Amino acid sequence: MPPERLSRGFRFNLIESLFMKTHKRWRTIVVVGVCVILAVIAVIGVTRKQITVDIDGIETTYQTNGLTVKGLLRVAKIPLSEADLITPPPANWLRRGQQVSIQRAAQIQIHADGEVFTLLTPERTPVILLAEAGVGLSPDDQIMADGVPVSLDQALPPAKAHSLQVRRATQIALNDGTQEYNFVSTASTLGGALWEQGITLYHSDQLSLPPDTPLEGEAIQASLRRSQTLTIRSQGQSIQTRSIGPTVGAALADTGFALQGSDYSLPPDQEKLPENGEIQIIRVREEVLLEQVPLPFGVTQQALPEVEIDNTQVVQAGAYGLTAQRVRVIYESRPDAEGWQEVDRQVEDEWVAREPQPRIIGYGTNIIVRTENVGGATIEYWRKVEAYATSYSPCRLGLPDYCNSTTASGKQLQKGMIGVIRSWYNMMRGQQVYIPGYGFATIEDIGAGVSGSHWIDLGYSDDDWVSWHQNVTVYFLTPIPANIMWILE
Repeated sequence: MPPERLSRGFRFNLIESLFMKTHKRWRTIVVVGVCVILAVIAVIGVTRKQITVDIDGIETTYQTNGLTVKGLLRVAKIPLSEADLITPPPANWLRRGQQVSIQRAAQIQIHADGEVFTLLTPERTPVILLAEAGVGLSPDDQIMADGVPVSLDQALPPAKAHSLQVRRATQIALNDGTQEYNFVSTASTLGGALWEQGITLYHSDQLSLPPDTPLEGEAIQASLRRSQTLTIRSQGQSIQTRSIGPTVGAALADTGFALQGSDYSLPPDQEKLPENGEIQIIRVREEVLLEQVPLPFGVTQQALPEVEIDNTQVVQAGAYGLTAQRVRVIYESRPDAEGWQEVDRQVEDEWVAREPQPRIIGYGTNIIVRTENVGGATIEYWRKVEAYATSYSPCRLGLPDYCNSTTASGKQLQKGMIGVIRSWYNMMRGQQVYIPGYGFATIEDIGAGVSGSHWIDLGYSDDDWVSWHQNVTVYFLTPIPANIMWILE
């Protein structure tokens, strides 16, 4: 029957019947869903677990109802990067007491053979890291982690970044003139390799290659010229040093003791270094002095007509002059002596700064004739002189076993003849004199005496000889001679 032909009542009943069937089905679904939810809640409440999470060696305990590792990490708000290593994997179900390990990825820089390799990885073992970077090793190569030597299987500590450096082993041959060294080193420089071998380098040693020469795995040959130990002594000091200089002068310059000016060394600077290593420096300094030296004055004589003979008078006292000299004085300071010692003095120039003024002695030339009674004899004389008198005779001349009676004037010696010094004799030969106690006499001979002292010898024959040793007055009798000895020597 077509629907449009159904009665109104019949259509209502049909609709009601359908509604009741549908409502019953949905009610059943809702009841089942609620039961499932309640069951899940019950299961969750019963399965709350204690989980230990280890992050780079640091453990933390969590109480969780999470079902998977991923759910635990999300609830615990633990940040992760795609390169981090999680064990077990995030999709795994959790079990009570389980440990979840997280190894953070670190940025690893590997320096090898002049190249830099960068890795972002949770791996910490150097040998694996090098393999990942494709870096090969030889048995003697050394691995440095953050500047510290490590073994290939020594795990790196947790950190955000690490630096690995591959130090290639380098074969080194060194000759120091006395010994040959052959060794392998992973030091970064040649100097470091020598230090590791206990080969000391002094600042003055000469290495054929610079000490900072990098070692990059290729074999190196080098020579070392050792410096010599020196003891330098100068001005009371003794200094220990070393030098490679071939000569003493080069060594002194190399060690900061260069000779200056007139300084010199022992051994001399052009010689080779001494075997005992001892060098003395003699410092030399010079001074130029201006010195004044007194210039003595001379003595001149001047006749004074108004003054009686044998009397003197100072006409001019005289004054010293002055000689100026420029003198160069050389001093030395030696290691074995204190202070500066004068070793030489040279007059470089000299001039008269002030002329001397001569002393002028006036001698009398006024002759006065006098008459006097002396020893019972009346005499007329024009000069009298005090003298020391001795006596002599032909065989009493002061010479052993010798006699001579001839005087300098050619006459035979007898009383009444006297001898005087040669200068008197030359001027007064034949002059008449009177000596109290001896009597009248003439000057006929050259006798004893010295210039500057008045000394006469009284002549006798051997038969009438009388010994004289005393001071006497000698009177020069008139007539006045034509040539007069004004100053008696």
